[in-house]
Amino acid sequence: MPTKKTNQLPPLRILPLGGLGEIGKNMMVVEYDNDIVIIDAGVLFPEVDMPGIDVVIPNMDYLADNADRVRALLITHGHEDHIGAVPHLLKRLNIPVYAPNMAMELIRQKLKNAGLLNGAQLHRVKPGDPVKAGNLTVEWFDVCHSIPDACGIAIDTPLGKVIHTGDFKIDHDPMVGEPSDLRHLARICGDGVFLLMSDSTYSEEEGSSESDRSVTDGLFGLIADAPARVIISSFASQIARIQIVADAAEAFGRKLVILGRSMIENTRLARELGHLRISGDLIISAAQAEALPGNKVIIMTTGSQGEPSSGLVRMSRDEHREVSIRDDDTIILSANTIPGNEVAVNDSINDLVQNGAKVITNRQAMTHVSGHARREELRLILNMARPQYFVPVHGEYRMLKAHADLAVDQGVAPDNSLVLTDGDVLELTANEAFIVDRQVAGHIFVHGLGLWDEAGNVVVERRSLAREGIVTVSIAVNRSARKIVGTPKFTSVGFVHSADAEMMFDDTQAELRPVLERFTRENLDWSDFEGLIRATVGRYLTQRTKRRPLVIPVILDV
Repeated sequence: MPTKKTNQLPPLRILPLGGLGEIGKNMMVVEYDNDIVIIDAGVLFPEVDMPGIDVVIPNMDYLADNADRVRALLITHGHEDHIGAVPHLLKRLNIPVYAPNMAMELIRQKLKNAGLLNGAQLHRVKPGDPVKAGNLTVEWFDVCHSIPDACGIAIDTPLGKVIHTGDFKIDHDPMVGEPSDLRHLARICGDGVFLLMSDSTYSEEEGSSESDRSVTDGLFGLIADAPARVIISSFASQIARIQIVADAAEAFGRKLVILGRSMIENTRLARELGHLRISGDLIISAAQAEALPGNKVIIMTTGSQGEPSSGLVRMSRDEHREVSIRDDDTIILSANTIPGNEVAVNDSINDLVQNGAKVITNRQAMTHVSGHARREELRLILNMARPQYFVPVHGEYRMLKAHADLAVDQGVAPDNSLVLTDGDVLELTANEAFIVDRQVAGHIFVHGLGLWDEAGNVVVERRSLAREGIVTVSIAVNRSARKIVGTPKFTSVGFVHSADAEMMFDDTQAELRPVLERFTRENLDWSDFEGLIRATVGRYLTQRTKRRPLVIPVILDV
């Protein structure tokens, strides 16, 4: 692998394996000399062109190939796009994991569910306490985000400080958790840092992000005006939102029902860690709520992104075991729709409205604020850190570019503000920065216990099935006699209307006859025979319909 020489010190290497050029599956590799540390190991939730996929994780082959140099996994906070892939990483590497309080509890639960908890090297960290990772020294500092115990990370290297902000915003009085500790960050930064990597999610938005407390008045007003039951959907990790809803329930004499496995578990953990202050008798079960008038109940559940298995979506389809939508329900979506989820969210809203409910989103009232910094907050961090080099992280390409341009506006040299995408290998010296290589950093698709990379054909076949359908060609042969028995039988699913199929497949059978004759006179290998069938049928059906179904030959030896 090529490297750029320096007069004295080895270069610092930065390799994003996820999270740059996309929202999700965050994983950043930081290398200095013989030491590698990993910042976060997250998942990407499946998009519409990923049928059947549970989650997407980063490609970790580079880390496995360099396992002897990987010193630790460093976690910024407990969101799924930052910790969801931890079990997958620990299946391949036996390394220490360092995480702040709530993230550590969520990781422990994940590892327990995966059967990996015993033997895991888990270390809880506190902001300000140094951790040694090989010859590198690491320190966490408090930042405010939409989950408690979120942190940024500072790494001491011989070339200077490396700062990774994690996901953050500036909120001096958050509803839950600690404010961003700017004094601590200022002490870490001193007279300037070598490299700053900073959250870019809202880098295109001017101004500053609102405090979660600004949601309080909006939700309180909506709940006060609701004539009957209120159902609120939010992210399970939005602990501040749970506190606001609990406070509203208490203020208006309602009981609170928490539904959804992840929301129930996060509420339990947050209460145990002291992040939620909810009286013991406020929370009741859905069965207990049935005995109360609607105006005495608030239900909080998941489903703000239209997730098929979430509580709110199952209610909208009348498939929930405990709650059915009523005509007088007020439903509040307390989240912004993540890009890509618009269709699923709109479908869910339509179903809820058809069932008679009133649905309120963030477009009609203040029901949600973001946990990510806008441009004014990003300027503050840039001016505090005064970095020699800047790499925007956590965002789609346009967000990264907007943040890189902002850094230049704040005094970073244009050649030192560097937009990377997943797989780029950046080397930084005291005087120069170069992208010197690329590593494989694509999607790894997870379905149950199956893992497939983008080069595999499973997801490609599923996409083809979703778009074009499937045609099965069943052929009986006497293999020893090299004879075809009977005629081929065609079946299709999702390809053509049944009324059109018979004539089309009669014509396809005629196209296939030369292949069958070739089988009888030549000693064709079984796989070659299948390949000819697949190619011939696929080519003819494509010419006939301008669509290419997935063709599956089924050859029976009789």
